[in-house]
Amino acid sequence: MNPPRINTIILKVAAPCNLNCTYCYEYNRGDESWKTKPGSIAPDHCTLVGKRIREYCLSVGADEFGINLHGGEPMLLGPRRIGEAIDAIRAAAAPVTVRFGMQSNGTLTSPEMVAVLSAKGVNVGVSLDGDEFSNRHRVDHKGRQTREATVRGAQLLNDAGVLAGMQAVIDLDSDPVLVLESLVKLRPGMLELTIPFGNHDNPPDAAANGTSLGQWLCDAFDHWVTTPALADLRIRFLQDALEAVLTEKSRSDWFPAAPPGYLVVATDGAYEGLDTLKVAGDNGRILNMNIGDASISKAAAHPLIQMRSTSDQLCAECTSCPIVKWCNGGYFPTRFGRGNGFLNPSVYCDDFKLLFERIAEWVLSQKNLPEEAAERISHRLRKLRAHKGVQGKSEEVLPSAV
Repeated sequence: MNPPRINTIILKVAAPCNLNCTYCYEYNRGDESWKTKPGSIAPDHCTLVGKRIREYCLSVGADEFGINLHGGEPMLLGPRRIGEAIDAIRAAAAPVTVRFGMQSNGTLTSPEMVAVLSAKGVNVGVSLDGDEFSNRHRVDHKGRQTREATVRGAQLLNDAGVLAGMQAVIDLDSDPVLVLESLVKLRPGMLELTIPFGNHDNPPDAAANGTSLGQWLCDAFDHWVTTPALADLRIRFLQDALEAVLTEKSRSDWFPAAPPGYLVVATDGAYEGLDTLKVAGDNGRILNMNIGDASISKAAAHPLIQMRSTSDQLCAECTSCPIVKWCNGGYFPTRFGRGNGFLNPSVYCDDFKLLFERIAEWVLSQKNLPEEAAERISHRLRKLRAHKGVQGKSEEVLPSAV
């Protein structure tokens, strides 16, 4: 198998975080590897990252590459050091063009920070879970709420034109309508809804109110497609699921049909696999490679990188499922456990079936749907309902394209 084409490095520039979100896979789901890492990335590692990017891009014929500054909380570096890190990477990567993004909790945003990010062309994603209730898990190390500081930071970034979007971890006890309505007020161009991370051995917390992830997502989808004020808001998880139904192709980690296009580099220069695999311990994540002695090409060829999107990582239950071309087994870390490694359906399998059923119903109700697509989707929907064992629904008449 050929190594996946890499176009992005998720660069951990800070190991600790100034927040202590109760659900965080990095700090509160059993992983403590960050404690053994340097608190921040060293300047010589930034130069090495740039050299590796140049080396890789020249070898594959690419003229640009992406870096997403991550953590911990990347703004802990402060404006000066962030600017210096960006300059060092770009200088070492030349003539390759390096595009920068950042994922931040936004609470440390200052005019000085915004000025540096704007001058360096860094687009920032801000993590905020929605209204005050849904954001209650995002606290600092003294247990204090952080929503006001995050909103203030997001507004500063938006005023400067560098707010790329918002990322919200789904709280199943929250109201999805209130979550979407509160976030759209901040005028993000894109919203990333993130499912609570977990797997069969390290399951996500259940909702106190009994709401399943599938029902929460269905309610969010219904509000998204019926609310004019949300028409221009791209909600990535829902958009990716919708495109999977329409095209039977996915470009998303949520429904992984293609090899990953990114690698993670920690503050000590170590290459790592998918960061959220920390909910599965070291499984699939520790590559034992460093930018000091291994190229991007070599890291991309590592079996733990290649395995994430290959068909042999789908269990028999998934390969026999009628909507495997829609969900592709679901988000990779959520499959782990039961003594089978990753050869399981996602811990959210039933939730994904519920969501895809709802999306397929909505698609079939739309006007001007091509006949071929209507027949294909209708066929899969019938198969799904029969597969789920829903009595009396597998042969019901579905809405046809108008």
